[in-house]
Amino acid sequence: MSMSEHKYLQLAALLREQIQEGIYAKGARLPGELTLARQERCSRQTVRQAIGLLEEEGLLCRRQGSGTYVRQSASRRSRTRNIAVVTTYIGEYIFPDILQEIEHTLSQNRYAALLFATHNRVDRERQVLTELLQKPVDGLIVEGTKTALPNPNIDLYRQFEGMGLPVVFLNGVYAELPEAVYVMADDCQGGRLACRDLLRRGCRRVAGIFKGDDLQGHRRYAGYTQALREAGLPVVDDRVLWYTTEDRVDLLEAAVPNLLRGCDGLVCYNDQVAYQVLEVARRRGVTPPRLASFDHSVFAQVSPTPFLSLYSPKEELGRQAAEKLLQMLRGRRESSVLLPWRLEEEPSPENTADNSPARL
Repeated sequence: MSMSEHKYLQLAALLREQIQEGIYAKGARLPGELTLARQERCSRQTVRQAIGLLEEEGLLCRRQGSGTYVRQSASRRSRTRNIAVVTTYIGEYIFPDILQEIEHTLSQNRYAALLFATHNRVDRERQVLTELLQKPVDGLIVEGTKTALPNPNIDLYRQFEGMGLPVVFLNGVYAELPEAVYVMADDCQGGRLACRDLLRRGCRRVAGIFKGDDLQGHRRYAGYTQALREAGLPVVDDRVLWYTTEDRVDLLEAAVPNLLRGCDGLVCYNDQVAYQVLEVARRRGVTPPRLASFDHSVFAQVSPTPFLSLYSPKEELGRQAAEKLLQMLRGRRESSVLLPWRLEEEPSPENTADNSPARL
């Protein structure tokens, strides 16, 4: 589906919602095509396509020389006050902190969170989404599954869109949904910040371990390479290790000893990876280099060998995702946001003034 097609569906959904809310009552005349195009910042062709779709649904009728009128009230979908929250995991790693903030924000607004886990599997994601299409929910907060890969479940997300159910993405977003609203940590900024800290501490052969099937891993890698280039240092393929959800444990066990012998600093995808790296080094008798990681999780706090771990905006991620969905349920347009990572010794992180979404 092209972006222009997506825009006319989005405009049709907005007009349908406004009819449901009584902003345009039965018999009311809609603004003209030019006015709507200016208001919604789109082309007249997009307006015509959206109105044509609502004509086919029987909601609107065009009268020659007079304008477009509301033919009948749209059937209002009954509010259930249930929000589906779909994440890769629920009780592991930093997810309880994110989910707690989502649930708290929703409950303050008299909504209940229904929790689902995909275990970062697209088949499980399809099962969950198919089930949710039949469940009474008002909207979805979704942490995408393997967001760096083409997603086979986009058709189900399109069905939610067609039903007028808002979706907010968390941590990552699918390339096939370019207009989707998301709340993410600025992982490019984080990767650059982690690598720069190692360079500041004297490291010059900085390696990296990144997750290849999630968008977060690609963006942290982008920040890592940016920091190396800024320092006039080469990006060496042999110093970069990519893993996926399924092969992390075995791959790190096999590849980490050789990787560590060729570096004096290492950027790890997250604390879980950093902790495993240190365990492999200990068992193999390899002296580990300086490590920089992400999330400041329990792994970083209990590790016998200290390592730098950037603070994750996890509570803010959960709160903003819930707040944006609530605003969308009230019929308001929302924009995406990137939240900065920060170092422990830097309470005012770089780039905090710019929370605008970066190009993905």
